[in-house]
Amino acid sequence: MVEYLASSQMNSSKVKSAYQKARKTIDKLSFERESLGRRELQTLKLLSCEVGFVTQSKATLLDLGCADRFLEPAVSTQGWSYLGLDYTDVDFEAGKLPVDSNSVDIAISLAVIEHLRDPENFLSEVFRCLKPGGLVYLSTPNFQLDWKNFYNDPTHVRPYTPTALEELLRLNQFTSPATFPGLRCKKIHWYRGPNRFLKAFYLIPFRNDTRFPVPSFLKGHARSIFALGLKPL
Repeated sequence: MVEYLASSQMNSSKVKSAYQKARKTIDKLSFERESLGRRELQTLKLLSCEVGFVTQSKATLLDLGCADRFLEPAVSTQGWSYLGLDYTDVDFEAGKLPVDSNSVDIAISLAVIEHLRDPENFLSEVFRCLKPGGLVYLSTPNFQLDWKNFYNDPTHVRPYTPTALEELLRLNQFTSPATFPGLRCKKIHWYRGPNRFLKAFYLIPFRNDTRFPVPSFLKGHARSIFALGLKPL
């Protein structure tokens, strides 16, 4: 009995220790995701100026493909309203978004469009929900730079290049379509110029999450695209 009790207490201690360790890991991941959300929002504000969009103090942001809603804390801190929808809420390829027409200032969708075989319904619904002058903000892998890895994700079905993505926005009635390398929170010159995607790929060799002790200006290596467009006034 004594041996059983000792063993039981030891196991209980191990379980408690494992739980506390897991809890710290979850909290750490949560903090990292919130930090990423702040960086995403800062980048959105930076690039939106490049297409002539002026963010309002009381904007409404629609997050399509929201997953764990990691953008929500940053959006709330900004004083904006947040609405998140994911695949479990609506079929992006065929469904109608449960959002009023002309009610959203910004529609953001990160790493979603490459999972859709036909983006027509998705972009049509985004256009409907945006207010006149509203902003669409998309991200997706840049097939020109990441073609070796694109189909390693079996849920990727439709690749895009910067040119194709700008044309897709134009065909779906968005004005001022523009594409930028998927860098976060860099100085604006990294996002400009005809060689901007190559600069972000070759001149910034390390990812933000690298474990190597490298200076911050070498972090941010981008193989993705940000695409922005406006709903006409």
